Amino acid sequence: MPKKRRPDYKLKDGSKVKSVTTLIGSQLGWNKQALLNWTRRMCLEGIDDKEELREAGQIGTLVHLLIEGHQKGLNIDTRDFTRNQTEQAMVAFGGYIEWAEKVKFKPHKSEMKLVDESWRVGGTADCIGSIGDDLIMLDWKTSKYLYKEHKIQLGAYIKMFEDQYPKASKEARDNKGLKPMYGMVLRFEKEELKFHQHIIKREKIEAGIKAFDSIVNLSRLHDEL
Repeated sequence: MPKKRRPDYKLKDGSKVKSVTTLIGSQLGWNKQALLNWTRRMCLEGIDDKEELREAGQIGTLVHLLIEGHQKGLNIDTRDFTRNQTEQAMVAFGGYIEWAEKVKFKPHKSEMKLVDESWRVGGTADCIGSIGDDLIMLDWKTSKYLYKEHKIQLGAYIKMFEDQYPKASKEARDNKGLKPMYGMVLRFEKEELKFHQHIIKREKIEAGIKAFDSIVNLSRLHDEL
């Protein structure tokens, strides 16, 4: 299985568009102070912050590949990753296996590309799956914290998914007596076999959709200035 590549997102007319995460990152500065504090701490400890971020990114990429490969029944070639990256990713992947077995998780689609014509954005959802009758949009993380940006990202993806698949929409599921689709962030530890499950309830998802809509509008105003 090849290494994970940055996808291109195109509208029906062939226009290339930005990703959901790119827009959130460019228009929101909610975690700017936290990032500055972390960078300062790295400098004081004599650690190269750019290398630290690159290492964390490589581990996160491999975790995503391992989960995707497991769900699709594919073997993952880890030769492009260092021993340390592979060892830590395998610990995190073990956390996924433990969680999936515990909740009886059923994956439906992994690494799913989504495009929204009205927002003119694209995105790749880590996974859509179910636990019992619940339909869930999932995001795999190896970071230590859950940020509001993660909720906005999931809100945008769920709106895009429901627009693309009307049978999964809130209204369609309500008519069947089923809970509307919601989000979940799974954070996996890299040093020990542990997972942290964060359920993003539908009301938070709705707030995330509104927030991302405002981000899109702000981005358009920025381009007009």
